[in-house]
Amino acid sequence: MRVEVDAAAIAANVRVLAARVGVPVCGVVKADGYGHGAVRSARAMLDGGAAMLGVVDLGEAVALRRAGIDAPVLAWLHGPGVDFSIAAANRIDVAVSSIAQLEAAAAAGATVHLKLDTGLGRNGIARGDRTAAIARAIELARGGARIRAVMSHLAGTSRDDDLAQVGDFTAAIAEAADLELELRHLANSQGALALPQARFDMVRIGMAAYGIDPNGPGDGSGSGAAALGLVPAMRVCADFTAGVASIGLDDGLLPAIGAPVVVAGELARVVAIEPRRLRIEPPLTGEGVLWGDPGVPASTLPGASADPALAEPGADAWAVAAGTIGYETVTRMGAVQHGHDRGQGGDAGQGSGEGGLRGQDAAMRSGALAPRRVLELGLDGEPQRLLGEVIGVKHVDAGLGISYGADYVTERQTTLALVGLGYADGVTRAATGRPVVLGGIAHPIRGRVAMDQLVLDIGDRAASVGDPVELAHASAPELTGMIGARVAVELAGSVPDADAMESLGARIGGSLRAGDTVLLIGPLGAGKTTLTRGIGRALGARGTVQSPTFVIARTHRTAAGPDLQHVDAYRLLGDGDDEAELDDLDLDLDGAITVAEWGAPLEHALESWLRVEIARDDVAADDADLESDDESPRTVRLSGRGPAWPAARVRALADAALADAALADAALGDPFPPRGPVATGPRSANGSPNAHATHHSDEEGASA
Repeated sequence: MRVEVDAAAIAANVRVLAARVGVPVCGVVKADGYGHGAVRSARAMLDGGAAMLGVVDLGEAVALRRAGIDAPVLAWLHGPGVDFSIAAANRIDVAVSSIAQLEAAAAAGATVHLKLDTGLGRNGIARGDRTAAIARAIELARGGARIRAVMSHLAGTSRDDDLAQVGDFTAAIAEAADLELELRHLANSQGALALPQARFDMVRIGMAAYGIDPNGPGDGSGSGAAALGLVPAMRVCADFTAGVASIGLDDGLLPAIGAPVVVAGELARVVAIEPRRLRIEPPLTGEGVLWGDPGVPASTLPGASADPALAEPGADAWAVAAGTIGYETVTRMGAVQHGHDRGQGGDAGQGSGEGGLRGQDAAMRSGALAPRRVLELGLDGEPQRLLGEVIGVKHVDAGLGISYGADYVTERQTTLALVGLGYADGVTRAATGRPVVLGGIAHPIRGRVAMDQLVLDIGDRAASVGDPVELAHASAPELTGMIGARVAVELAGSVPDADAMESLGARIGGSLRAGDTVLLIGPLGAGKTTLTRGIGRALGARGTVQSPTFVIARTHRTAAGPDLQHVDAYRLLGDGDDEAELDDLDLDLDGAITVAEWGAPLEHALESWLRVEIARDDVAADDADLESDDESPRTVRLSGRGPAWPAARVRALADAALADAALADAALGDPFPPRGPVATGPRSANGSPNAHATHHSDEEGASA
């Protein structure tokens, strides 16, 4: 599959929209630029005249700074561990949705936009807290805090309801008059185009800038976007042989049975979508366009000989067949382009570009940049759960509509828990009503799932910011397909005995290269040395790999090339002089492979590492009488941190297990074991089958 993005189209669309609305434009590039590439899209937005860029979290903002983008940037969704000093150091504006966030951002010296909930029911300061929040903002501003703006977001329920939000927002602005605000902004693409009253000092343009009608897919023809003068910026192609292409649900395609596909200038329809296979009828051969620009005649395609009136299908046509909107269709393509190379642990979305990021050591701390978004795979590579956290809790009255369109309205005074996961992260818009486990209790998703957040109505139950949540694979099968580029991958499961622990070490060792560090976390007798022995076996380490307790560090020459440095960090950083003690060891962290038992104290000194946590349920952590090679089971969790351990690399550790399993199946005479159900016939509900996602393409990368 090839994803082609036309940056010139994005720039042209911004010019058209800016001329239409007549106020400055904030170009929104969240979720990897709605799948178009965040940095590419940001530069195009600025070329088109955007005055500011908008992203979801600090991770996405930091990625832009690292890429050398110096324009004003606003981030508006934050996890409980957010470090606003990173925003201040890198001139990133932050929107705050609670008094606690306001206090933290002001204390860090960040430039603040007060985000108010005027009726969308998601993030934003609740109406009941508004007066207190504005009063506190005024007090902080008098003390030197920079409160630059007030913002909100339209629900798009109806024209009358949106106008009511405009009125509520106007009243809030009056209440905040003493703040001497520079900016007031409310409207997204849809509101900016439909309601001049909602434009205020700036509008936030997202999907319309990418050439898709913000009012929805309509009949799928793309006529709505064309009427606005917009040009689609994404084209998705694949090669078909006798009606089959080697792409599918695992590549981010939603199950769109009946969607049009143009192959060599002839029209076909999707009749089946499997995890890694797409089938069309009639069974044509040649280059196919899944979606592109409906304004381009199909007769211009390579090998075309058909009706010149036939045009490329648009993303809206795929969306109609899938029962969703063009936003979701294109956003899921982001990870195809980047191979999940962003989003590790708390550093989700930070990317790997070069640039002038300041506060980098602080940025590496888990949770400092973004809410937790983790796809958990078993050690065998099979998806288990999507893990997130509560990023907002607020008490609301009866009658509040939740999310776009107010499909769900609160029936009584209640508590809402906002979760930082959305359809850019693997929870499709069709997931409304599915259970999310919070505090051991399953709560249905209420209201439409947004690109980056969902809402739970938890009634009179208690919840706090930072509480973990999970969507099990059984209740969210779509997470087995395309996850967003900002989602981390972790592997977790049970290791039955010492032999299996050593085999896991060998799997890890086979992926290591010079400069890698593996930190082993676990109690005495957990099997840290056994796992290291497996790493050494894979690397061809010379000498016996044993616990380095009495020597602190031991170096092994290896057949693989780089030395293996085996470190015991238990006593390494005990007196507070961290850097001095680390330097005394004279470790070659760049040229060798380092494995550190009791490795947690080393995290502050590293840019990247693989964290391996080992636990034993049957023993106390301080039990010193245990043997590390006994046969009791352990639970293990592998997670990557920093740019050297992107999601794709962690996932490859599971791919190695899948490859071993495939070889075993082949030996038993089943070279192609089934990988889950197939979407065929009448359109199935959104969701991917139970299959591990391995992204592949006919051609590397995407063209700009």
